[in-house]
Order: sequence, then C-alpha cells, then structure tokens
Amino acid sequence: MQKLLKLIKKLGYYAPCSVYLVVFCVIIIPGYYWLHKLSKLPDSAYKDIFSLLLMIALVFSVSILCFGFLTVLFSFIYFKWKQAKNLVVIKLMTSPATKGKQAIHIQINPIFLPLIGFLKVRLLYDKDHYSNKFSLITKSDKPFGFSFDGTFNWNLPEIREYQIEKVIIYFEDFFQFFSFAVSINTSNRFYVSPTEQELAKINGSPRKTEDTTVRIEELKRVEGELINYKNFENNDDVRRIVWKIYAKNKELVVRIPEIMDPYASHIYLYTSFHTHFDVKGNEVIETPFLNYYKTICWSVYKQLAQKGLEVRYIADQSIPPTALSEPDEQVKYAITVCNWQSDTNLKDFIKPGNASVLIVSSLNDVEQIKDFADNYGADITIVFVPLTECLQQNDMKDWIKWLFISNENDQLASYKTRWNLSPLRFKLNDNEKEIVSVLKQTDKASIIRN
Repeated sequence: MQKLLKLIKKLGYYAPCSVYLVVFCVIIIPGYYWLHKLSKLPDSAYKDIFSLLLMIALVFSVSILCFGFLTVLFSFIYFKWKQAKNLVVIKLMTSPATKGKQAIHIQINPIFLPLIGFLKVRLLYDKDHYSNKFSLITKSDKPFGFSFDGTFNWNLPEIREYQIEKVIIYFEDFFQFFSFAVSINTSNRFYVSPTEQELAKINGSPRKTEDTTVRIEELKRVEGELINYKNFENNDDVRRIVWKIYAKNKELVVRIPEIMDPYASHIYLYTSFHTHFDVKGNEVIETPFLNYYKTICWSVYKQLAQKGLEVRYIADQSIPPTALSEPDEQVKYAITVCNWQSDTNLKDFIKPGNASVLIVSSLNDVEQIKDFADNYGADITIVFVPLTECLQQNDMKDWIKWLFISNENDQLASYKTRWNLSPLRFKLNDNEKEIVSVLKQTDKASIIRN
C-alpha cells in the first residue's frame, strides 16, 4: 500500500495540470451553466445583453487558458528538442549553509522561458526523496530569453550530506494552470554543517607528543614503570631488575622508569556516536538529537582549537573522502557525515594513550563509561551530552512567545510530542541520570547543559 501511495505521489510530480486549473474549472463550468439558465428567463429587459456579456466572459476565459497552454507547450517542446540533441547544460552550485538554509544556484542553457510565465524546480536527492517545488529568483530583468541563471534557498533542518541525483524543471504559465515537467539527471553533493554554540570552558590537555616545540603547563605521564621492560645492560641499576620474571624465564629484565614529559603537541578529540539502544526508525533521535550532538561536537572542537594546539579529530566510523583542504573544514565535514552506529563501542574505539578529550552521549553504555572513567578519568576529560537537553519543556515565557509570535506548526513542538509518546524516553532518561552520577565522581568531566 505504501509503495502504491509513493508511486501515485511520484506521478503527481509530473502531472501537466495543476490544482489551480481544477479549482478554476470546478468554479467556472457550473457557474457558466447557472448564469446561462438565468439568461433564458422570459420578460427580462437585459436578456440579450446578459447573454452577450456571458459569451464574452467565456471567450476571454478560454483565451487565457489557450494562451497559457501554448506558451508553456512551446517552451517545453523547445527544451525537449535541445535535450534530445544533448545540447542542454545544467550546473548546480552551492554555498555554505546558514541556519539550516542551503542556497542552490542553478544555470540552465539553452532554455526558452515561457512568456510571462514561471520556471520552477524540484530536486530528487538521496535516491527516493523529493524536495518541494521552488520558485527561482533570477538575476536577469529580461521577460524571456534562451538561458537561465537563478537561485533558491532550501530549508534543510538535518545536519548531514545530501546527494542530488535529478533536477525536475517545471514550465508554468502566469496563472499556474499548466505545469509541464522535464527531468535531468545530475550529480551534485553538498552538506549542511553544524554551527558553533557557546559552551562552558572545557579543560582538555594534550597527551600526545609528535614534536617537542610546545611546552605544556601540566606534566603528562609517559608509559614506563610497571608497564614496559627492557633487557638488562651493564650500566642499568640492579635494583630495577624484575626478579619474578627472572625466576620464571631466567631472563634479566629491568623496569623502564616512568617519566613526566613537559612537552605535548596534539589534543586528540574522540567522539563516540555509538548507541546502546535500538534507535532505528526513531525520527526524534535521528534528527534533533543527532543535530544537537553534532553541534556540541563541533563546538567542543572549536573551543579546544582556540588554545593554540593542533586538535586531531578521531571518528568512530569511516569518513567518505573529500576534496576539502582546510583542517577545520575537514573536521566539520567529518562530524556532519557521522551517524548513530552500533558496531564500534568505547572499548574498541578509544586509545587511552592518545586521547585527551572524549565526547559521549545519552545513547552510550553507562557501564563502559564507568569503566573508562574509573581507569582514565584522572587523565582524560569526558564530555557528556544529555541529548534530551535539546527538547526542554516550555516555560511560561516560551508559551507566551508561542501564543503571540511563533508559528503553530513548529517542528520542534512536533518532535517534543513524539518524544513524549516514545517508549524509549524513560530508558534514556534513566541512562542519563546514571551517567551523570558516574561522572560526578570523576576529576575531569564536563556535562553540557543547553
């Protein structure tokens, strides 16, 4: 049934007649017959002139329909003719998105614009998703021409990468009664990136030394005592011989003493998108919660980068290759394309010897967070992001704002309603409380509050 509904909706995108034409005909045709019957009433002084006016109105309406149909039909046939000869060139360009709005710039050549008509587009992206039909804002003041250069702003609430696979061009008349569609295959990729949010200060110190040009305030431990050993040499202190190993293997080895290194050059930032819960199909977790988590991850990275040290972002999933050259843009893209995953947990992901900062969410396993905090909480900063913070309950000020200013069809309010009815809500709230309880006993821990 759902496949049938999707097919009907898809066919509707290519319908040559719009809803406006249907409404126009529903009103005009019955009205004409009703007025025509009134013109036949006997003993009426205005019978003849009324019939003439009625005929003029009918001819005028039909003329408008025919004019709009012919202008759109001519532009449509011209474009299909050029398309059949492979002469149509279409270019899509994007600029960085701002506040969830992506500017799409389209150039089409050759194309004959309908006389006093419109040109609209619809985009097919990510295989089976269709955008709304957009009106393009053209830079040209010419009423018609053989090329087009226009832009539109696409409201995209999800922070992720989009793959445009097809552009549907609509030729519409002035009254938007007729809409002839032509589809063109294309390949264009862009992403809506997270924005920076102001956070409380996060204490993340570097623990990885790749060069010794930057001195740090807090000495870091370098593995040695009770961890690494080496064979005994003549100049070694005999007091450091490990006699237990000698008694077992008859090998003389000594402990390598632990040292405190005053140099470090890199902050390794680990972000975990692991989920301990089944969240597949949960729109609230896959959209607002994921957007919020990506925003915090990017904000933490930017705050650490302002310290002057190089920050290495480590993701728990593979990142598609990109042509971006700037390190910040590479990190922003990596955070953008990450999604919730259940394959790589904290134990398999983190290298404690390198990690400086670890970001976890409400979806992580509290037991793994506890183990990590007990073993490495004194050296590694753990940043916890309670996802439910992005759906806070409305206070009195918010209700007043909603009543007088905000749109009734607020998407955030819709997400709040769905989350309140979700059976996962209670489990996630309990998990957040347990994680907060664990991190309060940790020296280096930060809990993000919205």
